[in-house]
Amino acid sequence: MRHSFGFPLRVALHSDVGRVRTNNEDSHGHAWLEDGSLFVMVADGMGGHEAGEVASGLAVQVLEDVVARDVDADPRERLYHGLLESNEAILEEGRASGTKGMGTTAIAAILRGPEIHVGLVGDSRLYQIRRGQLVWRTLDHTRVQMLLDQGEISDEQARQHPESGMLTRALGHSRMADGRPLVPDVLAEPLHIEVNDTIVMCSDGLHDLLEDWEIGQLVAGREPADAARELVELACERGGHDNVTVAVITAGEAASEFDPEFIPDTYVQEEAVEAAPAEVTYDELPAPAADTGEAPTRGMAMGVVVVVGVVLLVGFVAAVAAAGVGFLVFMG
Repeated sequence: MRHSFGFPLRVALHSDVGRVRTNNEDSHGHAWLEDGSLFVMVADGMGGHEAGEVASGLAVQVLEDVVARDVDADPRERLYHGLLESNEAILEEGRASGTKGMGTTAIAAILRGPEIHVGLVGDSRLYQIRRGQLVWRTLDHTRVQMLLDQGEISDEQARQHPESGMLTRALGHSRMADGRPLVPDVLAEPLHIEVNDTIVMCSDGLHDLLEDWEIGQLVAGREPADAARELVELACERGGHDNVTVAVITAGEAASEFDPEFIPDTYVQEEAVEAAPAEVTYDELPAPAADTGEAPTRGMAMGVVVVVGVVLLVGFVAAVAAAGVGFLVFMG
């Protein structure tokens, strides 16, 4: 355990190839930065052997370098620009190696004491858990999440939907599924945790096989290393059809015990944001230098979207609201 701005944090990460795949395309990393903040990231690569793992590993390496470069800068700016730099690095690697379809999802966080800044591209997730109950989690950049947001399918239908692997954003693709330049999602305001709260970050190999409430109850009362191992083992026991990677961060020695009476003040999902504010257009957003014209595919929209220094998008839903656009399928 180390202290970040006087706040106790413990972190553990665990990854497994699963029971079906022969190689692990997931990558993860964490680093204690010079100012005492903690950087943690999980990435789920796509593109097959020697492509997906290269993309995810490169994303972790580049983003860690960027967030550590100037610790006095706004964490949101570092996450946003770091994800864009990761995207450019993967595009360049794909051109150099001749690898088509190389890409990765990314869920990353900078923890500064009780404040957590979150950045996302794709369908890897971050959960905030208190007393074994879900307080908040990211929403996926996927076609299925868009259908959920639009009320076209139910949560139960989403679980078995044939388009569940279709992303709307991914690193390694210069454009989103609706044709706009790639825009990473970064929370406009940080999450706030309390002592004994837990943060779980994971690839879809976990959340495809475990319900949200199961994740909350499983980490309750456990130390981070035990919780991470238990989560991965349970996903593997249920079939392990994909690589499984989990990062567990606890504020304090261990997560609080499960409290069935506790009702968290969860964020209420608002209507989808259909466009940027009137005074800002997407043409003004910084985008990767290379433009392949490809549409990314596998994503989510977090609570509140930030394009730091350029545009703030509010709403706890997908920032991608355009329907009827084409999608490419990336299975991570």
